[in-house]
Order: sequence, then structure tokens, then C-alpha cells
Amino acid sequence: MVGLKSSTSWKSQRISLFLVLVFLIADLGVLANETDTSPLESDFQSLYSEPILVDGLPPLMCGDELCLRPIRDIDRGDRISAEEVQWWQSYGPDLDWNGMDDRLQRVLAGADSVSPTAIIGPDGRKTVAIVVDYAWRANDAEIETLRAVLDAHGWVGEDGGAWFQQLTDIDSVAVDKVPVSALMDIYSLHGVVVIEMQNVMIPSNDVAAKASRARPSDVYAATAYERDYIGDGIVVAVLDTGVDNEHESLNDFDDQSDEPDEDPLSYNDHKWVAGYDATSSASNPDGTQDPDDGNGHGTHVAGSAVGTGDSSRIHMGTAPGAYLVDIKVLTDAGGTNSQASLNGIQWLINNQNTDWGHNSSTRGIQVASMSFGSASSPLDSENQGDNGSGSEARLVNDAVNASIVCVVAMGNDGTNRVPSPASADKAISIGAATDRGNINRTNDDVADYSNTGPRLDDSDDDEWDELKPDITAYGSDIMSATAQTGTSFPGQPAKPLAGSDYDSKDGTSMATPIASGIVALMLQADPSLEPQEVKDILRNSSEARGSASEPSVSDRWNNEWGFGLIDASCAIDMVLEKACTPLEANGDIITPPPSGNGSGDHVDMSKPTNGTWWIEGNFVRISGSSLANDDGDDYTKVQIRIEQHLESGTVRELQNWVDTGGDVSSWFIDVSVKDNWVRQDEDYVLVMARALTDDGDESSLDVRWVNIARMAVTIAGPPLGTALQGTVEFSGTVEGVEHDILEYRIDNGDWLIGEELSQMEVGSQDWSFNWNSNSVDDGSHRIAFRMVNESGVVTDDVRRTYTVDNQPAAPDFLFQGSVEIRDQDLPVYSAVAGTVLEVDFIIGNAGDLDANDVFVQIDAVGSQSETYPRETRISTLNQGESQQVTLYWWATEAGTHDVTITIDPNNQHADPNPSNNVYSFSFEVEERPVEAMLRFLPGAVTTNPKVPLPDSMFDIDVRIDNLGQTEATQLTMRLERWTADGWMEIGTSDILIVPGSESSSGQAMGNFNELGRPIGHEDYRAILEGDGVESEFSEHRFTLVIDDVSLGSQVSVSLSQGEVAIDFIGMEKGGLLFTTRDGELHVRTITDSMVMQVDVLLEEKWGGELATYLRDDGLVQAVWNRKTISPDGYTLTDLAFTSLTRLAEETPVHHQMPAIKLSEGSYWGLALTEYEDEMVLAGYHRDISTSGSWQDITSIFTLTSMNPDSPSSWSPANVVLSDIDIRPSQGDALAISLGEENLHILYQEIRDDVTGLDRVGMMYTHGNPDYAAWGFQSSVGDDARMAQMVVLTNGSDDVLIASWIEGRGKDAMIAHIVTDNSWSDDAERIEAPGATHIELNPTSDGVQIFYDEINGYGPVTRYGLLSDSSLGQTLALSNIITEGFLKGHAGMKSDGILLLSSASGSLKMRTLADMSGESNRASGTSSFLDTLLAPIPGDEETKMLILGATSGLFVIFLLLITLSVRSSRRREESPLAETVKNYDSDALELLVQPIEDDGPLLAIDMETEDLVVEMETPVAVLDDEELTLSESLEAKSESGEGNARLDRRMKRKQQREITDMVQSMSDALPPLPLPAVQPAPLVAELDVKSLPPLDANLLPPLPGLPPLPMIAPPQRDVTCPECSAKFTVKDMMLTRVDCPICSAKVEC
Repeated sequence: MVGLKSSTSWKSQRISLFLVLVFLIADLGVLANETDTSPLESDFQSLYSEPILVDGLPPLMCGDELCLRPIRDIDRGDRISAEEVQWWQSYGPDLDWNGMDDRLQRVLAGADSVSPTAIIGPDGRKTVAIVVDYAWRANDAEIETLRAVLDAHGWVGEDGGAWFQQLTDIDSVAVDKVPVSALMDIYSLHGVVVIEMQNVMIPSNDVAAKASRARPSDVYAATAYERDYIGDGIVVAVLDTGVDNEHESLNDFDDQSDEPDEDPLSYNDHKWVAGYDATSSASNPDGTQDPDDGNGHGTHVAGSAVGTGDSSRIHMGTAPGAYLVDIKVLTDAGGTNSQASLNGIQWLINNQNTDWGHNSSTRGIQVASMSFGSASSPLDSENQGDNGSGSEARLVNDAVNASIVCVVAMGNDGTNRVPSPASADKAISIGAATDRGNINRTNDDVADYSNTGPRLDDSDDDEWDELKPDITAYGSDIMSATAQTGTSFPGQPAKPLAGSDYDSKDGTSMATPIASGIVALMLQADPSLEPQEVKDILRNSSEARGSASEPSVSDRWNNEWGFGLIDASCAIDMVLEKACTPLEANGDIITPPPSGNGSGDHVDMSKPTNGTWWIEGNFVRISGSSLANDDGDDYTKVQIRIEQHLESGTVRELQNWVDTGGDVSSWFIDVSVKDNWVRQDEDYVLVMARALTDDGDESSLDVRWVNIARMAVTIAGPPLGTALQGTVEFSGTVEGVEHDILEYRIDNGDWLIGEELSQMEVGSQDWSFNWNSNSVDDGSHRIAFRMVNESGVVTDDVRRTYTVDNQPAAPDFLFQGSVEIRDQDLPVYSAVAGTVLEVDFIIGNAGDLDANDVFVQIDAVGSQSETYPRETRISTLNQGESQQVTLYWWATEAGTHDVTITIDPNNQHADPNPSNNVYSFSFEVEERPVEAMLRFLPGAVTTNPKVPLPDSMFDIDVRIDNLGQTEATQLTMRLERWTADGWMEIGTSDILIVPGSESSSGQAMGNFNELGRPIGHEDYRAILEGDGVESEFSEHRFTLVIDDVSLGSQVSVSLSQGEVAIDFIGMEKGGLLFTTRDGELHVRTITDSMVMQVDVLLEEKWGGELATYLRDDGLVQAVWNRKTISPDGYTLTDLAFTSLTRLAEETPVHHQMPAIKLSEGSYWGLALTEYEDEMVLAGYHRDISTSGSWQDITSIFTLTSMNPDSPSSWSPANVVLSDIDIRPSQGDALAISLGEENLHILYQEIRDDVTGLDRVGMMYTHGNPDYAAWGFQSSVGDDARMAQMVVLTNGSDDVLIASWIEGRGKDAMIAHIVTDNSWSDDAERIEAPGATHIELNPTSDGVQIFYDEINGYGPVTRYGLLSDSSLGQTLALSNIITEGFLKGHAGMKSDGILLLSSASGSLKMRTLADMSGESNRASGTSSFLDTLLAPIPGDEETKMLILGATSGLFVIFLLLITLSVRSSRRREESPLAETVKNYDSDALELLVQPIEDDGPLLAIDMETEDLVVEMETPVAVLDDEELTLSESLEAKSESGEGNARLDRRMKRKQQREITDMVQSMSDALPPLPLPAVQPAPLVAELDVKSLPPLDANLLPPLPGLPPLPMIAPPQRDVTCPECSAKFTVKDMMLTRVDCPICSAKVEC
């Protein structure tokens, strides 16, 4: 404990010292100008006062003392601020008035953080999410100081997934993952006035809309919908969990031809205009995002506000004509830190007047619906919410100031609590009422879950602020649109898009959108209304309920109902300055006045004027004035009527007499021109107005005539989906009046004239114009068209999205992020001459074409080294993807040097923007140390031969490097080997001199000789002695592998220009090399003598993924993804399957997995394995779905087959793991292997545990490949990649051998492990700087391991071996066997071929021969087949042909003899059988004489796949109780004793039974008709007795065949390994015999 306290104290001292330095270097000039008197000179008492102690609230502690309370009376001076002066003095959750949120004080006192994004911080506690409030807008220096404080406490930063955002409309910074230890230091920063704890925001209609008088019903009249108030042209933003806007209630307006589509702009009249995912700090703010709803809350809310109710028009929202903006501020889990809502509200403000580019009427945002609020917290469970001073509430006030009406839910605690942001002064806060399932409002009541008021006082002397809720709306049993949540997987039922389903929800969250839609209706009636006017009208038009709770403030506000129950009809009437229609039954409300002619020209209509054109879909205003009548009575109202006169003389009533709004002296009414008003046979339309008194007296009519027409533009061509090139003709039809010009615009550019139309008063005409598509960049562009008539009336614009493709498809390379220089895995900004520096960077392909064989190089002084690669080739870089690259710079010269990295320096890929392919920077190289510096560097040990042979002498060379400038002399190196008795000296080597150098290392060798031990590994250490040797660096330990293998000669591999090797797999003789060029997949055959022969094209449109496996039948199974183009132009991908012979002959290619759009997902990371005839494919499936990161979900799937060449034998895909956090650009292929127990999988996933930093981790899982949803998962590696795995079986147990790379560059290591099915062991690791590739190869002597690294010899490949020894299984990785990067290994029957690459990318092959096999051949030992083939002439294939034919004839000859003999015996037995028949069967007696036998009987082991004979104790078994193997397996399966292994056996048994059944059915078929040739008589039909006895010597030879050679009986020569005795074994069935000399067991 003492040590811990000391460590903590020292840490605090360092942080304090760091902060002092930060303040010293920060820009403090601002501070000097804030006040005339500096804080150090001011009176201390004016800055601080005694703390306020509150019962139940832990005090704020400064060490062991109570913290003084800062007065916070700060003079802003000339500092810029977005908020009121001293606002912080009334901050709500701060009872002790010290500027520290009370909830954070509880965390400081030991309570746990409640932040949903909390991680374990460096202080061992859960981090917090906070809002740092300043007295002014923090400047750059203050922001950097805040960041420095956070960094000093170990904050993970944005790179570690933390949030950091400076808000523009309030003087605050939102930040999460803040260590608790940092709070007091942030609290002490100059200018900080409050530290808020971020609130955790949670999601807080047919009958409801009708009861609100927004929709027509049989109960209430004059509803908004009947009067065409539907929210037309108003943009409503829904801030929630996202919206599935493909739902048929939300995708368009007319609900015609609106099948759900993931593209929200695919509809001609789409409702969605913009979206933004505020839950990510990296989201695109341009409004093009379409965040889906993985929760269901947001879609339901949007449907209640703006839903059309689909074509049924039942579950409509209150503003079905409004547009939708989707702002995702809550994650799919619901609860979210308020940083997301702050981000969303800020984006809302920033886009208050944005032109969304879809339609002239969709500009900005007028209404914001917020069905969320701060959750009650266990850190302050008794709180009454917020007093309007929280950051969310203040930001909502700013949104209202920007003319956005903010409608916010009150929350569902059912208590007196007003959460933020409903607490905002200027928000319209909504409580919930229940409609009790009927439209009649008289029985409605407040919902029991609805929060009540009043709000906490903010001390601003405005008592009206505290009157929350403002109104109530219906929130119980609200039917609205249902979202489709979750992910999908091809091959299984696809995740459907949201269609036309509806569900019921309760809450103030449901009441809020109903009110938001009614606000949209009000703004349609008068778009000039300000938010405060909307709020006042809503309050005053609501139906007052309950008694006044605060009569001193308001005579109608009630703490449950607010100002009353919402009434849409009355609200619109008030907007129109009309008296509200009473709430009586329909038909009793309005009585039309009597018709007839009045007198007196007392009404004057100023609008419309005669001859005006009314356009369908528009609102037109009819207005005028009136005078008193002749009798002096005042008119009390004005009415208008509209009727249409047709050419036939028929009169249609379009609008019966209806009251106008406004004053009688200045009246008006807005009328919606409906679609069914447009008639081609119209003559004219009359608009009539009259004034009436209370007594029904009416004035004379004032009449105007108008015409009604439709104005619209349609597009005929080019068809949707056409790729535009060169000059393009656009064409279509325009309908309307006073035709003038047809305009177009590209994206959000200016409107341009496309064609000047022919003059036409009314009607339709065709239009067309040409456009040069070269005027824009290649890519997707939205093109809009509209007509403007002579009067300036504009049609709604229609839009089409086209892809412009003028330039040839090409990759576009660029650098992403910054370049980092590292030494020993640490970033450096200078280095000593001679240092090998690691240069790390990321390059991406932003073009429209995949790139293969991308050359990258670094150019700098000293970089021209053959040892350290300054260049590399990236085999594949697909469009839209990126890849991390590491190059090495041998900085051998001191000085400041310019370093340049170039991608594709010769522009082989025709990059259209080669300027961004170059990255340059300067770097300082310092001089080397003067004194000698002796080091053993990586790769210091080499051997000759490369892999020492057992019982043979070999050389060991140990290199020592001098990193200094001064030479080292008179050194001695001693080599020792570890034995059971400790270290044993092997020898010594004198080193006279190790030269120094100013620019590179001098070196010398210690040379030793050693005798190879048995196959396995040996541990050594080299010890350096002499003057100047540092003890810390005087010893080097290493391991050598001893094995019966030898390296062959090197052969270069010549591929075509641009061709890249991607996989190499061995077969019995030779192997297959898979390559790619020009987007194609090829396979080349390689002989066992490393000669490349056949080149076969496998796939023209290769998708970039490939998996191969050598099957037990000798064929290579290959699976890859391919690309195809659908009829509608989408690029699809699926999986192709085939098998290949060693000559690259392929079986018919078949395809599995449904083809999916590349824009919707992909299959990648494929891997194959096989065990006992069962083939398994596994891979990742990425489900992008709606192209938003919130739905980017990756799963692992498996497919199995017992006959992989049969398309129908492959099982449907099983999702074994879902929601894996990994992307194709981050991960490699899976490593899989099937054993007795399970299918084992190593996969990758992004981890951020423990450190909080994102990195790729290695994970392990296992399960039955035929089952879904595996339960076992284990984390096994960190910063890991390139996994390989082999599973061996030990009886019924699986033994796993796995290896992978951890770390990068100089810090890279090879992790390796031998473990069991539960992964109960920990991996060991060995340094392997620069490692890029691993291969595992099982052999009879163990599992060979190959991997590469970069050391003093440049890129090299090493060799290791897992083998059995007296100590059990041992794994050794050591020997350098060849130069070059490892690209692949092809394991053949006995030997293997290594595929290697130089630093420049040139390929070569080297054989790795099995010396044990060669020694057998050299000693003259031959197999039985070799003995048979020896006397036959010709080459090997000719010998096999002759032997096969001869053997066949010999078998036929033996069959003839056998049939003759059996026929003769049957004739002899026939009389005996007749004799037996004459005996009575009952008199038959069998006399059996038992013979004693003490030995064990034979027993059948039913547990094995095939019958196995075992020696067991005798057991009596009745014949009728014996079970067959099939019956035994079925019995175990039915009794529940089965396991994964038994299931697979049953599956294979069933497969064989099916095969036998098919065979028996084919045998039962009638024989095919034979040619009309009489067959030869069967031998069995011959009279055997009549044949003379056979004499082998007299038999004539078969005609046309050479005589058979004399063949000696089969036998084999065996040598005893113990006594070396040689003897002959003639029984070819024996596998093991006893040596006749020493009785040792000898393998045959």
C-alpha cells in the first residue's frame, strides 16, 4: 500500500507539473485583457466563499479539505459569447452552487458513472461524459489547454473513440470517456463556469388524429384535412432513433407505385429530403445520410407526425403533406449520452435554411419533433428534472431563435419532473392524454405516465417559463408505422424492408409528433408565423381542462393538462384570424345561409383578378373588403363560393359557401386547388363573394372569373440507370399555361435554360435539349427539371439521378491520414545514422476500378539498400478500400533529408489524379555515437545447412554488430547448449575486430561447429566477452530446429505484366498457383520440378476473394466470389465453386449463396476445410443494408457438403456468429479446421476493451458447422492478423495448432499455441520484426511452420517445427532458411515448394525436400509397386498402362477357372442334398464338442465409423439381440447420447444409404436392349464333367497378348531402428512386426 500511495503521489506531481507547463506556453494574452486586475492581485474573498453543504449531497473535496466555492462573477470584457451573461448562476443540478454538477460530485465521492459509453479509465474507474461550460466562447488556446488536461489524465482521445465537440450556439464543449481523475483539473481551468454531466437521453393514429380534429370524422367538422391543411411544403425534422423511411406511410405522398425501396430518393414525390446520424462524431453533415431505425421508436414517431397512412389512408399522421428530415440522435439501444442530441440540435440549427436541392418548396427546417428527454439517474434519483439551464435546453432555445418550432416530450416518469430539453424556456412541451379508443373528446384523461409540472425555477423573474407542460396531446395506444429492425443474411429469409405494418405504442413520445404535425398545419396556413406565435396559438386554441394550478400566473394552466388538450381545427382558425368552429356534433355546427340575391355593392374582391390562372396543387388566396349595408347594420361575416362552368353548359360546384377569415372589413381565405378540379372541357370558373349580417341579410355578389390548369414536367429520356457519356439529349413533356422556358440544374447548382418553349396559352408540348456531360466530373449527379411560365409561376421540379461516366474506369490512389516514422515501435522525429526506420502510412483507392499489383516506394538518402526494402507491391487494392503499408528506410547519412513516398511512380494504372500519389516530408538524421556499441541484432544467427540434419555436423554463425563509430577489438564469443544438467559449452570463437562506421553497422562473425541432435529443437546462447562489452547486451539466446529436410535450388517465377500471385497450394506432385491480372482469376500448374506449365482462366469478373483446399481425394477445392451485372445495372456478387486436378482441369463451376448488390454487402474472408469426407466453407458476410454505418453488420457463416462437386449437396448457410465488428479493409481470411469434436474458427474483431483503443483482436470460436448461433467465444490475441490453424486428432479429442502475427513493424511477433478444444492454454510469442505471412504444413514428423521477418539480412523466411519429444509436444521457431518474403507454401506428398518474393516484388520458388524419403530411396528400398514395375519397359505411365491391362486379363483368366470349378462342385453336392431332404427335420441332432479357449473373444466397437476388431472379455450375446453399426448409431442418437461427432457419422451414414438406394433402384431397372448379336454361352452352363482335366503346362497362351512375366511373391525388406537388423516380411497386410533379433516393435 505504501508503494501504491507513493506512485499515486508521484503521478499527481507529474500531472501538476504538466499543467503548469501548459499554462506557461498557452496563449495567456486573452486573460490579461479580461479584467483590469489579475486574479493574483484581486481580493481572495471576491473570488471564493465558504462551501454550501446540502443534506444528502457529498461535498466537493480538494484533497482532505472542503473546496471553497468559486463566486464565478466573471466579467466577459470583449470576449465573444453566444449566451446571456451570468446564465450559469441558475444552473439546475447544482444545489451547492459551486459549478460542479451534483451528479458528478457523487461520482467523485465514489458512485459509478452512468454514461452508456463509459470505459475503464487509467484511474481504474468508469469514465464520465460531461459538458464543459465556459463563460465565453473558448478560443483555440483554451481548447488546447482542455485537451492537454484530458491527455495528462490518460484520455483515449478521438482516435480511441471518444467524443469531443465544441458547440457553436452555446459556449460549451461536449466530451466523453473522461477519466474521473481529470474532473477537478478541468474544474480549475480559467473560464470554466460549470461542468455538467451529460444527460442520458431515452426515447420518451387513427383515433388520435381524428380526436385532435386534424382528420375528418363523423363527430367533428371543419377538420384540418377537410380544409386541405395537411402540412404541405412544411419540413418536419424528427430527432429520434432514425427512421425507416421506406415504409409506405413515409416514402412518398401519393402512395402510388411506392413499393419499399432503400433509396429514399427513388420516388418521384419522395417525402424524405435529408438525414444526419448525430450519434457519430464522424458523420457526413451534408444531409445525404439516411440513418435507419434499429429500435423502432423513430419510425413510429415519424409516422404519427408526417405519415400518409399508405394507400389505405387509415393510420395517417397529423401532417401527411409535410416533408421529412431524419436526424438520428438516439442509438438503436435507446439510451444515449446527450452529446448525440447536442450534435443533432446543432446540426438542426446549422441547416435551418438549407436548400435540400430536391424541390423548390423543401428548404430548411420549420418544425423539430423531439420525443426524447433526460432520464432520471440513480446519481440524483429525487431530482425534478432541469430548470431550463441544461446544455440541451439552452441549445433548443437557440433553435427557436433560429425560427424552428421545437416540440418536445415531457417524459414518462409519471412524477413532477420536467426533463431536458422539455425544460427549455422556448420549447413547446407536450404531455400525454389518452383518447380511450374513441374519437369523442369528452371522456379523455391525462395518461398516468405523463410527467407533470411545474418546472424548477430558473430565477429569471419570468414565471411563465415554469409552466410546463404547455399542452397535452394524445399519446396512448397510438397506431403508427412499424420499423424493420435487425440484420439480414443471404441464403436465409432476407430482412424485409419496412412495408405497411403498424403497431401501437404509448408515451409522451407518441403525443409529441401529433402536436408537431399540427404545428406544420398551422405553418401551412401562415408560413410567416414565428415560433412564439405558434406557441401562443397552440396554448390559446387548446381545450382547457382541469382547474388552474397557478392562478396567480395563469387562470387556465393546469399542472397535468398544461393550457389544455390540443385542437387542430381551432388552432388553424386562430391562425386565419377566424372564430373557432365549436366542438359540437357534425351537421349542427355550420348552417349554410339562405341562397338568393342580396342588395348593395358592399363586398369588393381584390383577389383574384379576372383571367387569373389557378394551378393544381397550389394554395390561392381570395381576399377583399366590405362596407356596412344600407340599413346601417354591420355585416358579421363574408362567405365565398366557387363553381366551374364547362363547355357543355354544366356547372360543377367546387366549393360551397364557406366563411372567410380575418376582419369583415378586410377578409381573406386560402383555398387549395385540388387535382379533380382540373378539367380539359372547362370554359371558366366563377369565384363569388357575399357579406351577411346576423339576421341573414346578404349583400350583392362580387364575382371574378379564373381558369384552372395543371403545370407539370415529365421526363422521357434518358431512361433511369443510363450511364451518361458525351453529349446527352434530355427529353420529356411539359403541361401548363403560358409556356415559356424549360430549366434544369445539376445537383445544387444554378438553374439553367434548357429550352425556350413554343408559346402556348394552355396545354402540353414536348421538350428536348442537349447537355455536355463532360462539364461535370464522373460520378453520380442529380439533375432536376422545371418549367417557368410567362407569369413566373414555377412547376414542382422533377429529379433523376444519373451516373456520368466519361473517363475510363481507373483507380485513384491517395494517402489517408499522416505518415508516421517509427523506431522500435515508437514514433520518432529524428534518428541516429544507421538506424533502420519503419515508415507507416495508409493508402486508399478512391477511383472506380480495382487495382492489382500497386507499386509503392520511398526515396530518401540512404534508402538504396538491398537489405531493407524501400519498396513494396500491394497485390490488390479494391475501389473504396484502403490498406496500411510499411516500408523501411535505412537512414545511413546524418543531416536533414527530404523523404518522398510515391504510389505507382510510373502511373501504370492511369491514375487520373497522379498529383496526390506523392507524399513528402523532412526528417533529421543525427550522427552515430562515437564509442563502440555492440549488439546482437535480429537475424544474428545463421546455420549451414539452413536446417541441420539429425546426426550430422553443421555450422553455426553468430553475428555481432557495432552501432558506434569506434571499432571494438579483442573479443571472445562462447556458444553453449542447454541440456538436462544446465548449459554446456560447445566452443569459443575469437573475434579480433568489429569495425565501426559513421553511417552503417560494422559486423563480425563467431563461427562454431555442432552435431545435429534428434528431430526437434535445441536451445543455445551466445555470450560475448571483452573490453567495452555491456553486460546488458552480452548474451543472445536462440533456438535451432533439427529436421530431415533440405533446401533445393532457387527458380525464378515469370508472370505476365500486372499479374499477381494470390495463393499457392500443393498436390501429390507439384501444385497450383492462383494469380490475378486485369480483374481476372487464373490458375497455373507447377510441376514438382518447379516448372510452370498450364495457365487457365477461372473467372473473368473476380471479386477479390479466394479459398482453396487439397481434398482427401487429391483434388483442389476452390471457392471465390465473382461479380455480375443485374438487368437493372447493379453489380452483384455471389460465390463460385469448382474442383481442380493437378493439370488445372476443373469440374463444372456452380454457384452458392444468393447474389447480393455490392452496395448492400459482400462475402469475404473465405476459408475451406475437410474431415472424414465433410467439406466446410466459412466466411464473413457484410450486411451494409441501407449504406449507413449504423446498419453495417458483419456475421460469420458456414456451408457444409458431403459431395462438394454436387451443387445440391451444399447445405443452406448457417450464421454461427453475428454482429462481428470487423471490415474487409481491416481483416484477413478466417482460419478454420474441422476435427472430431468441432469446427474451429479463428476470426478477427475490433477490440477497445482495457485500453479503450480500437485495434484488431484475434478471437476463437467452435461449434457444429451444421448448427447456427454458437455460444463459445474467446479472445486469444491482440493487434493480430494472418492466422493459420491445423487440427490434429488424438482419439476423440481435437488438438489445435495455431499461429498468427501480432503487432507491426519492428514490434511484430509470431504467436503460436498448441491447445485443446477449450483453448485452455496461453499463446507463446517470438519476435519477428516486419512479419507479413505465416504457413502451417502438417507432416509425419510434426507440423512445419514458415514465417518471414526483416532483419540485418533484409527480408528472410524462417522455419519452425512442432514435434513430439520425450517432454511432450514442443514447438520451435528459429532457423533462417532463405531470403525473401514468404508468399506461400505448397506441401506435396513428401516435399514442399516455398513461394518467395523479394522486396521489389519478384517471385521465386525453392523446394524443401524430405531427406528421410530420399535416404530410403538411396538405400535401395523399394515399394511393392516399384518391384512390379521394374521389369516392364517404357516410361512410368506406359508401365502403369501395361501393368493394368495385364492384371485385368489375369483376373479374367482366374474367374474362368473359378467358375468352372464351382460348377463341378455343385453337381457333386446335388445327390447329397437329395438324401438330406428325406430325413425328418425334427430328428436332426447336432452334437457340438466345446473346445476350451481361455483367450479373449473378438468384439465389435460400435463407436467407430468402420468395424474395428478389438480383444475384449467374452460376453454372451443372443443372435437376435445383436445390433448392426447403423442400428447402434441410431440408438445412440435417439437416446440422446450423441454428440457433434456422432451427428456427423449419422449424416455420413444417411448419405451412404441414399447412394445405395439410388444404386439399387438403378440395378432394378430393366436392362437396355442389346444389339442383335447372340452372346457367348456362360461358362456356368458348360458341362464341366465333359471337360478334360486342366494342365497348366498345356494351356495355350491367350491370343494377342504377350506372355506374363514371372513375378516373385510380394514381400518387403524391413530394417530394425534399434539393432539395425534387416529382415524380410512377406505378409503385405502387416503394419507392425517384432524384430527377430531384439524383439523391438518395427513399423512396416
